[in-house]
Amino acid sequence: MRHNEVCFKHAQWRLTEEDGQLGLADLVLRNFLYHKVNNSDDSGAHQLEVGWVKVTNLLPNSVYKDVLVPQDPLGKGHLDRQVALRIYCREKAVVGGISVRDHFEVNVVPLTIQLTYQFFKTMMGFFFPGKSIDSDDAQQTDEDRDIAKSKKQASLKRQAGSAGSDDIDKMKERAARNNTFLYTKIPEVHLKVSYKGEKEKNIEDVHDFNLVLPTLEYHNKTWTWLDLLMAIKRDSKKVLLSQAIKQKLHMRSRAGDEAPLTDVQQEEDKAKMLLGAKLLAGREKTSSKKSLFGKPSK
Repeated sequence: MRHNEVCFKHAQWRLTEEDGQLGLADLVLRNFLYHKVNNSDDSGAHQLEVGWVKVTNLLPNSVYKDVLVPQDPLGKGHLDRQVALRIYCREKAVVGGISVRDHFEVNVVPLTIQLTYQFFKTMMGFFFPGKSIDSDDAQQTDEDRDIAKSKKQASLKRQAGSAGSDDIDKMKERAARNNTFLYTKIPEVHLKVSYKGEKEKNIEDVHDFNLVLPTLEYHNKTWTWLDLLMAIKRDSKKVLLSQAIKQKLHMRSRAGDEAPLTDVQQEEDKAKMLLGAKLLAGREKTSSKKSLFGKPSK
């Protein structure tokens, strides 16, 4: 058994474009600790702790600059006494070239998040260049991934004897990008969220909304790290949008200078936030003669 450890008190990174001229974001970490255990059977464990983290948006003309910062539950000045982020990962030995994450868990303190569509798109392009992140439809279904996993493992075994060394290296490289997540958990997180969409005014725009991300769990998934991130994004979006819709409707209904929303208006607002204004407008054009429930009017 071998142990490795990395720790530092303070560090700051600046993310830039490829030419290094334009800064995209600043990342500040405090009280960083990383501990790794390697066992003789190639299994092991990783644990990462960060006492404090802050992400700053450096894109020009951004509405929000402080993208992510922990909330201070005990009052100003007590953040150094807590662990803002803890990541634990226990691994089994590699199977068929695919890493096996036996237990992967992320614990986060309450956060304040101020995000814009442009910043999110820029960061995804920085960390995952060339990948589609705008549509959940671009992601494969769980069934597709299970089939792909079986085919890949069978292909490695079947072709190893006949394929050239270059082909084997390519297959190993593809397998190495995948991980089998046997158990993944992200416990409940309290968030104060502000979000600015792509246009000047967007139905999904929110400011200082108090939302709760419930516990997320995944079992027996074979994903890349991007797949895991997109699954978290998809499931978080469903829950947080539902909460944001309720808060928006509640705020509008309480406004004294506005007439109460009708049931139809409430349904339209929900549909715009869930489907997007563009998609909804397109559906309305193609089905202008349909009733509220999608049945053709007579």
